Amino acid sequence: MSLNKTYKKRFQKRILVFFSLLLALFFLIYLSLISGSNGLVWADGMKILSLSEQDKTFQVIIGSIRFPRVVASIMVGLLLGLSGAVMQGVLKNPLASPFTLGISQAAGFGAAIAIIVLPNFTLESPFIAQFGITICAFVFSIICTFAILWISSRVGMSPTSIILAGVGLGSLFHSGTMFLQYFTDEMSAAATLFWTFGDLSKASNDALYILCIVFFPAFLFFWFSHWKFDALSFGDESAFNKGVNVEQFRTVSLIVASFCTAVGVAFFGIIGFIGLIAPHMVRMLLGSNHSALLPLSALFGGVLLLGADLVARTLLYPSVLPVGILTSFIGAPLLLYLLVTLKRVQA
Repeated sequence: MSLNKTYKKRFQKRILVFFSLLLALFFLIYLSLISGSNGLVWADGMKILSLSEQDKTFQVIIGSIRFPRVVASIMVGLLLGLSGAVMQGVLKNPLASPFTLGISQAAGFGAAIAIIVLPNFTLESPFIAQFGITICAFVFSIICTFAILWISSRVGMSPTSIILAGVGLGSLFHSGTMFLQYFTDEMSAAATLFWTFGDLSKASNDALYILCIVFFPAFLFFWFSHWKFDALSFGDESAFNKGVNVEQFRTVSLIVASFCTAVGVAFFGIIGFIGLIAPHMVRMLLGSNHSALLPLSALFGGVLLLGADLVARTLLYPSVLPVGILTSFIGAPLLLYLLVTLKRVQA
């Protein structure tokens, strides 16, 4: 097969995957909008098409409750999927993700600080009362990121040292959260535990605006740098010979990716495995070319999280599972399956 035909076939496969994900996303949006306290209500499907003609109660349910939750699921999934692909790319390690690098655990510790240590301070002003937990979770996520980079810089800034530093700090922050829960009252401990489950029902317009403002510039930065990720996949020396300032690019990429993760986790709690699984699945379908891997990992993350949230709301109806629990249940076996499949293909 000629090089031109190979390129054309690869391009067609990317287009097919892209539109398949897009179709799945729109279908899940439709199902999520007609899913409420009564489960899936198919009759609401026609009402959505003529929303302006429906009664005010239905308009409020769709516009203020269901639609913000749908957008939050997509945006957080986009952020986590993109962050996972970036971290795996710059660290050249398939296990790199926001969760394995300890950023999510740091956010959980920040939330525990706000709930257990600073409850009176967070109630002193309306703004702090509304965003106090989010601010603390975000701050500790960023502290964790810079701590990882500082520790890694002391031992050569290698991918292995970055991952080990992240694992160690993640364990430390998780231990700190458990320490605070042990010495607090039952109400605060329960509130901290529930926050770590991940909950998309807290979606608000302010949160959605911030998620969008963070995602689009970050995505453009990474996509225009896709050739640098490809260069890094051949080794640091090869990337340097192609004009990449390896240490600077790795540092900036990790900071931006961690910032994306911190924003999503700070608003909605710990949602594991999306950033780990989405890039793996895209890589199995299309390979490791980052011009396709980065956008499709983000899109796959949005589809995965929206689908997980839909299942979480309908699986044990009328009970609603926190989406973070479901992503862990689905993500762990799926990751093991992918590892076994990949090993079999390589053999």
